[in-house]
Amino acid sequence: MKKYCYIVFLIAASLIACNEDKMIDVTVMPEETATGANTFGCLVEGWIYVGGRYSDRYWNFNAQESIFFKYNASENKMAVEVKVKDRNEPYAYLVFTINNPVDKQECTFTDAKWLDKLSGDKDGKFLGDGKVEITRFDTSAKIISGRFSGSQITHGQFDVEYR
Repeated sequence: MKKYCYIVFLIAASLIACNEDKMIDVTVMPEETATGANTFGCLVEGWIYVGGRYSDRYWNFNAQESIFFKYNASENKMAVEVKVKDRNEPYAYLVFTINNPVDKQECTFTDAKWLDKLSGDKDGKFLGDGKVEITRFDTSAKIISGRFSGSQITHGQFDVEYR
């Protein structure tokens, strides 16, 4: 009986460990859209990182999706957090802040870094700052789309529904 309980426990643990969408190919950048398709991709030091495949449904209590954009209208800033598969860690988070998304001419990103949330790393690895080109910022549909590039992060693009 213990053997069967152990097998059931292992199967259950493997099913809830993480939720991975195999439909998203992490070896290619997503198609550039402006429809709120919840896509994200960029190159970091020449390596492709694509969001949307690794859900946080079982890793945190907020059940966030792996692409999370949160807009603070009073500060005109957008917090970005994207769960990606890192070369060195099982999963990592690419986080940064989009400043002034309303003004498409003066939009930048700052404080870009890698975070390993499972280890509780709060400082992460700094990746630099850069420019953002907003192609759509729709406050009624809560959609933001654009491109971004900086020192270590290049050829970035996103098309998401924000909160």
